[in-house]
This record gives sequence, structure tokens and C-alpha cells, in this order.
Amino acid sequence: MTRIAAAVANDPAENPRAVIGSNRPPIDEQVVIDLAEALVAEGLTKRIEDLLASFGRAPEITSPEIAGRYAEIIKQMVAAQKAVEAEREKLNRPLLTAQRALKGRADAVVASLKEAETVARARLKKFDDHIAELERQREAEAQRIAEQERQRLQAIADQEAQKERDRLQAIENERAAAEAREAAVVEVQAETVEVAVEVTTNAGPIAQGDFGAKVSRTTTWKHEIISVRQLPDSILKHAKVVEAIDKVIAAQVRSGTREMKGVRIFAETGIAIR
Repeated sequence: MTRIAAAVANDPAENPRAVIGSNRPPIDEQVVIDLAEALVAEGLTKRIEDLLASFGRAPEITSPEIAGRYAEIIKQMVAAQKAVEAEREKLNRPLLTAQRALKGRADAVVASLKEAETVARARLKKFDDHIAELERQREAEAQRIAEQERQRLQAIADQEAQKERDRLQAIENERAAAEAREAAVVEVQAETVEVAVEVTTNAGPIAQGDFGAKVSRTTTWKHEIISVRQLPDSILKHAKVVEAIDKVIAAQVRSGTREMKGVRIFAETGIAIR
């Protein structure tokens, strides 16, 4: 070794193993070296080499004698493997003990930190629960106010809908009364009399009073809606019909309906001054 090489080898900055007590290999390398030395010392390395050589020379099994020799060599192979495992266990036991001691020491060092961490997490959880409870209360209050407003608007919508129903019912009642009056009209040429009418097929007067009064039949055409969908556009798009439908839809939209077939429901922003 040259002087320069020797100086580098002995310089702790260049060679960490140059300090006292650090000339041994790392523990992971040293334990492998110790195992190899133990196997040599116990004759196991030589024994394994001999077994492998014997197996390499073994012929194919063609007789019971050769099969018996195979059984013997297998038995010796198993014994050699167990011996190697025993040597490994001898070296591994101190390592396990050291690992447990190291783990115990490390746990003792961080025990106070873990306890403090647990307390800190508990405080953080308590604060988070408090914030969550406040948010829950605010949400519940907002829902309560929204429900009150919904009920108020629903009451208004119900009143308007009832008024509209009453108006439409009054129109229908008036129309029905008019149709009833029209159906009950009789044409007379003199004073009105009460007569018992017999149904006949004659086209002439149905009955005639003693003083010349005649009763004739009148025909009144009525209707019954069977299917609204099949009504002609002249009816569905009539101004009165559209107005009535629009009021019913408006009441439902105010009460919270946001989707309806055939209707575009949208929000319109305005300005309120109070």
C-alpha cells in the first residue's frame, strides 16, 4: 500500500471504519460472515458439497438397491438442512433479543410524545365537534325558517288556488244553470200551462192546451270531456283556458314545483326596496 493509500485508509473523513472499534463490517454483513464461519467450523459446508457431488454422480433408478441409496442421500440432505437452520437460529436469537430491547427503548422514548399527541387529538376533536354542532344548529334554524316561509307561501298559493277554483266553479255553475234554463225553455203561443207530456215521434207539437197553447220539443246539445289531450288547439289555446291553466301552474311553482312537463320554470331576479 502506498503512503497516500494508507493515509486515505486511516483518515476518518475518507474511511468511516478508520476510527477505533469501527473496523468490523455492518451487522447485516457480519452476521452472514459469522454464519459462513460456523458452517465451516461444524463441517456443514464440506458435508453439503459432498452430498451435492454424490447426487450429481447418482445414476437413474433402475433397481431397488439404487432406490435405497437415493433414500439414504435424501435423509442426509434433510439432516444437513436442519443443521444449517440450527446454526442460523443460534445467530438469529441474539438479534431478536436486541430488536426487542431496541423496540422497548424506542417506545419508552416516544411514550410521552404519544400521550401528548393523544391529548392534542382529543382537544382538536372536541373543537371540531363544537364547530360541527354550531353548523348543525345553523342549518336546523335555516331549515326551520325555510319551512315557515314555505308554509306561508303554500297558504297563499292555496288561497289563490281556492279562489281560482271558486271562480271557475262559479263560471261552470252559471253555464250549467244557463244550459238547464235553455233545456227547460218551452215555446208557447199563448199563456203557459202545465201539461202532461207524452213522448211521440211526431214532428209537430207535443201537446196542445184547451185554450190553444202548444208545447214543442227543443233540442239542446251538451258535451262531456273524454280526453283533454285530444281536444283541438282552438280549445286548448283559447285565451280563457290558457289564463286558467297559467294561474294553476303559477300557484304550483310558488309552492315549490321546479319541474313540469311542457312548462319552462326559471328564476327571474328583480330588485326589492324596503
